Amino acid sequence: MRNTLFIFLVLLISLVACEGEYTMEFSPESIYSYHQQIDSMTKDSGYALLKEIEKGLQDHPSLPDSLKAYNHYLLGLHFQRLSQMDSAAFHFQRATNFVNDSTHLKQNEGYYFAYAWDAYHTLGLYGDCTIIAEKYKSLLPENEYRGLSWYYYWKQRVYRGLGDMEKVLEMIDERIRVAEKGDSASLTPALIDKAQIQYSHFKNWEASRKIYELLLEKADTSSIHDQQAIYRNYGIFLYYKGKFEKSLHYYLKELQSLKDTTYSTINVFNAIANSYNNIAEVSIDLKQYDDARKYLDSVKLMGINKVSRDIQKAFLSYELRLAVESGGGLSEINNFLNDIYDHQDEIQQQKSKNELLALTQANEKEKILLLEKQNTEIKNIRLQSFLAIAGVSLMAVLGFGLLYNRQRKLNFQQQGLQMQQRLLRSQMNPHFTFNTLYAIQSQIKKEPEAASNYLNKFSRLLRLFLENSMEDHVSLQQEIDSLRKYMDLRLMRSPIDFEYHFHYENLKEDEALFIPPMLLQPFVENSIDHGFLGIGYKGRIDIRLTLQDRFVLCEIEDNGNGLSRARVEGKKSASTRLIADFIKKTTKKELEMIDRKSLDPNKSGVMVCFPIPYQFGKNN
Repeated sequence: MRNTLFIFLVLLISLVACEGEYTMEFSPESIYSYHQQIDSMTKDSGYALLKEIEKGLQDHPSLPDSLKAYNHYLLGLHFQRLSQMDSAAFHFQRATNFVNDSTHLKQNEGYYFAYAWDAYHTLGLYGDCTIIAEKYKSLLPENEYRGLSWYYYWKQRVYRGLGDMEKVLEMIDERIRVAEKGDSASLTPALIDKAQIQYSHFKNWEASRKIYELLLEKADTSSIHDQQAIYRNYGIFLYYKGKFEKSLHYYLKELQSLKDTTYSTINVFNAIANSYNNIAEVSIDLKQYDDARKYLDSVKLMGINKVSRDIQKAFLSYELRLAVESGGGLSEINNFLNDIYDHQDEIQQQKSKNELLALTQANEKEKILLLEKQNTEIKNIRLQSFLAIAGVSLMAVLGFGLLYNRQRKLNFQQQGLQMQQRLLRSQMNPHFTFNTLYAIQSQIKKEPEAASNYLNKFSRLLRLFLENSMEDHVSLQQEIDSLRKYMDLRLMRSPIDFEYHFHYENLKEDEALFIPPMLLQPFVENSIDHGFLGIGYKGRIDIRLTLQDRFVLCEIEDNGNGLSRARVEGKKSASTRLIADFIKKTTKKELEMIDRKSLDPNKSGVMVCFPIPYQFGKNN
């Protein structure tokens, strides 16, 4: 019956899922997969997907913060490409808000801070830049020198924007100190920055010269990128010192190094164009106009629209200066102005082309959205009709299932009660009860006081057994107390001498746990009546109780005869069968009765192991 109900529910849910609209799956794996698709999508489609993911992440707060941070980072990149720096800064900042692990900062998380800082710096919001930098520093692991280099570089640029050049120099010195400790890759850029600030602001030409000479000594062993930076910046230093020939020499060395670079990126492309500009400028100062024209034409051949705006601006400035200083006259200046107009027209045409393309795409998208909206409305009408029918069917099935489950629960409770009653009748061994009463009767005349004491203890034990048997659950302490009283009573009048011990692991005797009553006594009685029969030495019973995740593991071990014929008969007694059945139904585990000789030939006796279900209240 349960299998039929389960299959029906699965089919019903599948039908609803098939008829409904497509919904995104929000699991860490699926979100990671969505993020991987962003680069292959158009800007609008990628942005729409990111916003949908953002909404889903808000609706599923249990998803990892790392996914939320990365989604905001991707949104920041989207707005950065659109030059909407306010929105870019907002999302980059949100990405950093989800990074709070002060013991470890992953590399991609460091980029969140770098992009956020750069966006705020572009906007001139130096206070926000400082907040980003300070939080980044607080999250750095100990001795994370590369991260500290970033931090002091950011502080350096903030102070430069504020015009505090003394602080700029102080931050550069911190960068050098950190680089010498453990970030050698940052040492050359830091020294170059120090040399620049010394001559450009403090007019300390000698200090700058010493730094550059130190860098030139190590240029051959430096990385190709550092080598190019040394040649370029030393060339600029020499240019401002008026040493044009030496400046040209180092500009040419940088250009040759750039051309020898095996990889091609937009940064290398711009660096080559900038090098052409620098060589053209110093060539004009040296009156080498043909060389200047050659290098400016090289920038033209690269494509003036493909280089960065600052390089375009410098190129146009050198073109005008060359036209004026080379004596080209009005015609050459006019040609230069025409080049500027052509350049502006090309930019405007490209802009118009992009806007027209964007408008066409928007119109196509609007048509698609309208068609999707119509299809969605039709689907929704069908879905509502189906859901109404499915809802009624589901309610009927659920109602039937609840009634079935309730009836099943009542049957189980009734079977449990019947088992409790049968267990109660089998618990108190009739022979033990009869022998106890007979012993009391025979002692009344001989030892009235002892008989009275024995009778009192027996009556209290009998009362305790009766009270416990009426409850579904009793406290662990009550059960142990009744068991202890039972064994003490057996020791008073039994010819069998034995001792008993309780052992606890992960719990105490007065632990606030409640267990089904009268599960241990039959096995203890079995040890006394059958295990210790005729052994000729002192018996011992060890009762171990270990608290586990869902059960209390009970082990009752004696040093008696082992699994003798009488013991086997005891094993098959009604009480032990009922207990074994109860344990299997409630814990899905078997009761084990092990002969100790099978484990160790030098030991005798029996060990009984079974789990006892527990709860934290009588009626829990």
